[in-house]
Amino acid sequence: MINKLLMGFLTMLTVCLLFSACDSNEKSIEEAKKKISIEEANKLILATQDFSQSSNIENGVIEITPSEIWDKTKIQLFRDSSAETYIVKNQKAVHIGEAFGGFGVTSTLPYDVNKDGTFDLVYAYSFGSGLHRSVISWIDLKSFTDHIVEDMPERTDFRMYDLTLKIENKKIVVYRIAGMNESLYPTEKEMTLEKVGTLVWKNNELYNKLLQN
Repeated sequence: MINKLLMGFLTMLTVCLLFSACDSNEKSIEEAKKKISIEEANKLILATQDFSQSSNIENGVIEITPSEIWDKTKIQLFRDSSAETYIVKNQKAVHIGEAFGGFGVTSTLPYDVNKDGTFDLVYAYSFGSGLHRSVISWIDLKSFTDHIVEDMPERTDFRMYDLTLKIENKKIVVYRIAGMNESLYPTEKEMTLEKVGTLVWKNNELYNKLLQN
């Protein structure tokens, strides 16, 4: 009789624990689907201290998350008054790109770079005090590992113009921006674009295959 009561109690305890775990998981999933406020993001960025030396977090941040980025990755993008950009996801803040002397992040796209079934973030940014340059990079949103995208064939000089990225025929096409100004991102109003390359996945690396003149 005692054994039956004990078994019944253990069964009920197990069921309760399972439901508790399910409720906790469902709560975590629901929280992950909700955007955090600018105030929360600002505190999180300051707390993690993952920011550039040129950052001006004290004056606060603004959100610049394109709807496609949020819909496909559930990350948020924030920018401070010095044009430094941050990814915020699951109570984690990560600084991306560089802005000192340039425009910072000029373009972002959700794209499954390494073909693992989840979206990564591909982005372009510019920086450089006295010697302006622009860079393409992608970040694995599982590990938050950042990867610089090299040009193919390899360049021997800096790319001294700004870039925007577009998905065309399921590939990322790289465009040079003429007449760039800091008010353009994340819109494309008044942009003059010139195609300069296409991103390709080769030997487990992402490359910018330059358009041959």
